[in-house]
Amino acid sequence: MTRRPVLSSRPVLQDALAVLGTALLLGLCCGVLWWVLVDPATFTKLADGGSMGESQLGRQFDGDGWYAVIAAVAGVLAGAVLTWWRARDFVLTTLLLVLAAAVAAVTMSLTGRLLGPGDPEAALAAAEVGERVPVQLEVTAAVTYLVWPIAMLVGALMVLWSQTGEDTD
Repeated sequence: MTRRPVLSSRPVLQDALAVLGTALLLGLCCGVLWWVLVDPATFTKLADGGSMGESQLGRQFDGDGWYAVIAAVAGVLAGAVLTWWRARDFVLTTLLLVLAAAVAAVTMSLTGRLLGPGDPEAALAAAEVGERVPVQLEVTAAVTYLVWPIAMLVGALMVLWSQTGEDTD
């Protein structure tokens, strides 16, 4: 009786832990950087609530812009490095990168939100008239979250395309 070789899930688990762990750490670092770089828009407390001037309204989307820039740079670099490093199975690595992009996006968003200013409505209620209250650091356009997976896959494609010439020798 011949034994069939048992497929080892160990390399798959190692790849998953490496890619997802790197994404978690990267999302955390990018969230801190996002928090440091964004100067949030502010409301001014009025007698009947809060108001935001024209210049502050323009600054309201700075958070999304910085999020996208940080995610694009980090995503391309991470996609390239992780694909090169975990190149045992490109299909598995690509699937893991998509999952890792979601982990990095959520981690970055949550980190920035937790480090940034709190709920502006509660702060406005407690503020004195004329006092400035910052808005919460958050992604306002949901499409901004797509920067992570697109950037990671672009980084992976750079590595995959660079290696196709080596296989044909």
